[in-house]
Amino acid sequence: MPPHHTLPDAPRWAALLTGWRRDPTAPTLQGRLTSTLQTLISTGQLSPGERLPAERPLAALLGLSRNTVAQALDDLAASGWVTRRVGSGTHVSGSAPRTAPVLTLRTPVSPAPHPTRTSLTELDFTIAVPLLTEPQRQRLREATLDAFQESLYHPLGLPDLRACIAELYATQGVPTTPEQIIVTTGAQQAIALTATTLLRRGDHALLESPTFFGAIDVIRATGATLTGVPITPHGVNPDTFITLARTHAPRLAFLTPTYQNPTGTVLPAHARARLAAFIHDTHLPTIEDDTLTDLSFDPHDHPRRPPPRLSAHAPHAPIINVGSLSKLYWAGLRVGWMRVPPTLTAPLTQAKTLADFGSSHPAQHAALQLLQNLPTLRQERRDAITPARDHLAHLLRTHLPDWTFTTPHGGQFLWVQLPTPTASAYTHHAARHGLRLFPGASMGVEPLPDQYLRLPFTLHPDHIPEAVTRLSRAWAEFTSRGSDRLA
Repeated sequence: MPPHHTLPDAPRWAALLTGWRRDPTAPTLQGRLTSTLQTLISTGQLSPGERLPAERPLAALLGLSRNTVAQALDDLAASGWVTRRVGSGTHVSGSAPRTAPVLTLRTPVSPAPHPTRTSLTELDFTIAVPLLTEPQRQRLREATLDAFQESLYHPLGLPDLRACIAELYATQGVPTTPEQIIVTTGAQQAIALTATTLLRRGDHALLESPTFFGAIDVIRATGATLTGVPITPHGVNPDTFITLARTHAPRLAFLTPTYQNPTGTVLPAHARARLAAFIHDTHLPTIEDDTLTDLSFDPHDHPRRPPPRLSAHAPHAPIINVGSLSKLYWAGLRVGWMRVPPTLTAPLTQAKTLADFGSSHPAQHAALQLLQNLPTLRQERRDAITPARDHLAHLLRTHLPDWTFTTPHGGQFLWVQLPTPTASAYTHHAARHGLRLFPGASMGVEPLPDQYLRLPFTLHPDHIPEAVTRLSRAWAEFTSRGSDRLA
């Protein structure tokens, strides 16, 4: 097994150092690490006075020898980027060149490199997006033909699209008027607009842990303090949520009751009813993330279908439902929406208008045509993703039997637990096998064991066997690695 040297906040350092081996400016691993750390300091991702990891834990994370890491840090010290003192460690120098500080995003947004003749084509497990068929592409082209008939601004969305979305909520047990719908540029904009409107620096926000990294990022960016509610096998425990809410007095909560990202859990009906009543009685603004609601693997009349939304239990509570077509149809469409309670309509309407005067007309026309045939979209997605889920799960259980997970009944992910707390280091090692992976602990609001991977089953079906082969090969090499085999 690789040596277990604990690195505080290993997922953050795994994210910061993603792709460091590909730095083209240095011929050696030592030089590439030095160059990458210089870049992190100069771009504000590492702040003056911030402590860098100790040599042994950083070496273990990156699959290097301690000597290689020590030489890289010595080079940084010699050129004034860091200070190194025995007993106090290595810190970013106060005089190092830098720009304004920036957050270390949890969202894996770094672009994939272009393959070379000698490199493997990367298989990306960091982002889960649907794959379009040619008939679906043609449907999109045809759906935008009417998009160029007018040149008006619609800051809150096309009226017909708002009416269509309102009707969908109403038929699913959530009374909604078109005036309550705000069309956004993807669900991420809806979450960001809500967070920046309702939160101020020093406020508290309550989120599931683990949860969607995009929500963590935008809420952290407001300066709010995040508190995590642990996810159980059945989702959030209402008693825990209520206790934490009473303790911290949050100004915003974020919940994904149906096919929770990343665990795939489904909150039972009785828990939804209790949470909805509490949210109603305490007037706690709460985002209910609906983006995965339509991704069930069971038929519509199956007894295992998820219960009604939180907002169905309390339609007048301050619950902001957020939806999107990115997971159901195509991420490139960038059409999302909010169902906004009347008490929050004015501030969120203003926020969207100030943000961009309205989302793309062609994309909204396409969304309107697609949503008018929602049952077909659901069935097509179910037919495409169910075999992929089953194939990936079977191959993982066959080739990596010490990795454990529960096969979800909906959503897009397997939440995989590794037998050792070395997931962040493994993601770096797997990159050498042409895999992009995301350490699950990066999705924790509170610290999570560095023992999880989020594996979407949205790869092209033809690539899944090769992906598992690489995962298995990388894991075997990683777990057999000793200090004498490190670079």
